[in-house]
Amino acid sequence: MKIVNPIIRTVLIINFQLLIFNCFAQTDSLEVHQIKGKDYYIHIVKKGESLYAIHQKYGVPVEIIKQENPSVLDGLSIGEKIFVPVKSKEPETSVDGNFINHTVQKKETLYAISKLYKVNQNEIIAANPSITEGLKEGETIKIPVRGIQKTPIEKSVAVQKQYQTHLVKSGETLYALSKRYKVSIPSIQDVNNGLKGGLKLGETIRIPILVHQSAVEGVGEGVSVDAIATSLTTLLDTVQKKELYKIGLLLPFYLDENDEIVMQQSENVLEKKSIYPKSKFAIEFYKGFVQALDAVTSDSCRFQLYVYDTKGKDSVRTKNLLLKEELKRFDLIVGPLYYSNFEQVAAFAKNNQIPIVSPVKQSNKILLGNSYVFKSISSKSSALNQLSTLVVDSFKTDNLLAIIDKNAKEKSLVDLYINSYNKHLLNQQDTVVYSSITPIQLTTVNSTILTHLKKDQNNVIFVPSSNSTFITNLFNYLVNTLNNKEYENCRITLIGIEEWLKYENIDLEYFERLNVHISVNQYINYEDSLTNEFIKAYVDLNKTYPSKTTFLGHDIATYFGAYLNQYGTVFYNAPLSFSPQLFSSQFIFFKTGIESGYENTHSYVLRFKDYELAKTN
Repeated sequence: MKIVNPIIRTVLIINFQLLIFNCFAQTDSLEVHQIKGKDYYIHIVKKGESLYAIHQKYGVPVEIIKQENPSVLDGLSIGEKIFVPVKSKEPETSVDGNFINHTVQKKETLYAISKLYKVNQNEIIAANPSITEGLKEGETIKIPVRGIQKTPIEKSVAVQKQYQTHLVKSGETLYALSKRYKVSIPSIQDVNNGLKGGLKLGETIRIPILVHQSAVEGVGEGVSVDAIATSLTTLLDTVQKKELYKIGLLLPFYLDENDEIVMQQSENVLEKKSIYPKSKFAIEFYKGFVQALDAVTSDSCRFQLYVYDTKGKDSVRTKNLLLKEELKRFDLIVGPLYYSNFEQVAAFAKNNQIPIVSPVKQSNKILLGNSYVFKSISSKSSALNQLSTLVVDSFKTDNLLAIIDKNAKEKSLVDLYINSYNKHLLNQQDTVVYSSITPIQLTTVNSTILTHLKKDQNNVIFVPSSNSTFITNLFNYLVNTLNNKEYENCRITLIGIEEWLKYENIDLEYFERLNVHISVNQYINYEDSLTNEFIKAYVDLNKTYPSKTTFLGHDIATYFGAYLNQYGTVFYNAPLSFSPQLFSSQFIFFKTGIESGYENTHSYVLRFKDYELAKTN
């Protein structure tokens, strides 16, 4: 079948499932009745009403309604009176960008407010410097949303058994275990009496099995643990799974610029006479995406894949695509690539309540005010959390330095790195004296570095710079320093960014000598048997090897496909036992604000070992 129209509209019938979950609790202004000292609404059951509908109407958890009305366990009857407890009055709040505005109540303390919103007191003080002099009744203070979202990751809700066990092996660290099981270090310490003596070889420890509170749509201040667990259960119980799901793939295929793209269905091969270079990403991503969707198909559901050519930054073309009536009925959209186009389509997705995935690096601006957006590639600032955790876990007593290249666009990352490191230190409960991070500002690489190096110790140096000249000179300078007899006992661990891997003028020997650690978004283990099985199947189908872009397309399709196939919605935080087979990426989505979208916060930290890149996390 030849595709020569500028808009590809290939329909592939593959099994899939998705639910657009939209739940808005509302409370009517009903008469309040006091019964035995408690306030209740009296609800009269109408035809077709369910407990879930009553829960939505009054914002009261289903389990609470059941406790107050034992008779509903046998089902609801038309005309039956249901006693719905009135929720206690909550503090006056409003949302303003990245903050919640909280009105201070009589005798309310900073400690009480921090517990109410689950935000560190220091974060509240940082947002409201004037409150160091005390709180005043009626005063409005700002509660940072970012802080609210982080806290549930530390304090999550056990919905089944509370923990599993793990036998400590040689060389294992708390950091490694936290990443393996996707739980925080403090949560592991909490269920093991603090682990004050650290990990011991052969010791059996507990690992919490958790569901994060932040995964529950609508969870806000003052929500109880029972309410969160009930919300998760209710969500799964009310998912209406469909038999057919429609996915839109909007990518720059540049079909007008290509001589021809031939899809030979008999061999499932994409062949080209002359492929326009800018279409390479779209074609490789598409092939991986389709192969993954085929793998997650089942007999119980199908989907149709609609593929459109966005032709790069052509915003007019994108605008015209959105006029197509069929797009409003999509269950998931992936793409486009360019920011201006994605912004248009994301607004369309929000208006039509369709989840949309960005498959490339984008500014976090795409997440603001749109809770339907999923950003699959983490930002450099998100990667800092993994790097600072690694430093706390593995290098906390070494000589810690951070070089600020004044000419680098990434220079602001140094402050974020130091702040992240300091926050991680607050969670440590041992008596070890930790090193502080010393920043060094440089315009060019010079001997200032030597004044901060310790000759008999490991020097861990963080350098967030994509300035190739600066980095090349830094590598040369540090290696020459280590070759000096005066520094023969000096060791260096250099921590950098993914762009360094593209610098061909830096010898691989230097990466090894400086024990380079780098944060990356994708990592492919070519020694893994399952990865090799995928590669073999791909080569058999396509007569060519998969690229990193192909792996990315595969992983995005696999993640959302398997997730939806299992739970029927992308807004449910799956248990640890759910782990679709991804080959180059991991997705740990974090809701960036109450009304904003989700960013993937996972990145790999790689190090050079025996002249090859290996994972540390």
